[in-house]
Amino acid sequence: MTSFFTRLISAGLIACAIAIPARATENGQISYPFGVNTVLNGMLPPPGNTQYFNYSEYYSANKFAGGNGGNAVPGFHLSVVAEVPRFVHTWGETLGPFTISSSAIVPLVHLHLSTPGGTGNRTSLGDVILEPLMLGYANQSKTLFAFVSPSFAVPSGAYSVNRIANTGLNTYAFLPYMSVTWFPHPDWEISTTTLLEMNSPNHATQYHSGAVATLDYMIGYSVNARFQLGVQGTFLRQFTDDTQNGVKVGADGFRGQSVAIGPQLRYMWGPASGIVIKYQREFAVRNRPEGNKLWVQFSFPV
Repeated sequence: MTSFFTRLISAGLIACAIAIPARATENGQISYPFGVNTVLNGMLPPPGNTQYFNYSEYYSANKFAGGNGGNAVPGFHLSVVAEVPRFVHTWGETLGPFTISSSAIVPLVHLHLSTPGGTGNRTSLGDVILEPLMLGYANQSKTLFAFVSPSFAVPSGAYSVNRIANTGLNTYAFLPYMSVTWFPHPDWEISTTTLLEMNSPNHATQYHSGAVATLDYMIGYSVNARFQLGVQGTFLRQFTDDTQNGVKVGADGFRGQSVAIGPQLRYMWGPASGIVIKYQREFAVRNRPEGNKLWVQFSFPV
């Protein structure tokens, strides 16, 4: 199978000032755009090489699910368009069998939000994600690729506590993760990314979002050297409580949850260049917006 050095992290960040008493993982949003990592997740550029990635996301939700899955915000609507460039460079130096890569992800976000408290639109920079150290590994047969990264999100996005719609979260986040790609057969790919997100408090609201675990996955079959068909999706589960002013939010800590699944098509136009189109439908959502995502992602060496 030809190599498409795609470890897809973007930052189509959405921060919504939703006027409800309990705001899961504040306003139902996290720094990591869960669902993005579904293409050759564990693969990085070879030593001395740089790869460009571009992620385009459209997200639409007409429901903010409460703790029981019902609609908690009548008249809620959220739409987001994110355009996210990214460069990944793998350094010439190695640590034994391990490569060292670095990356920065800079999102540009447009969002529209309607709630009973008002309507807002915002187009601005989102919160930047920095990956100074990505430690990569490949086995000798080149059937298994993996890397780990202690990534960080910084509050660079536009934010105001009095604004309906924000493109930043006004928090720092620690995002350690591991990405793996396995080829059990030359025509088959299984890829996963497992990530934890731990946030600092938002000092403008005294709100501290709970920790979240996510899993992005893809199972794909290559019809030929250029086309791959796949099934992909994501799981999200918040495992610690939200707090505000040190007090637990709601009876259940307003812990978020989401599941999504959908089809994926990958087309390669070169040995390390290609485009991916995929769709994800969310369900079993708790304390978060519930909607649909359409992604267009491409990459090529520079």
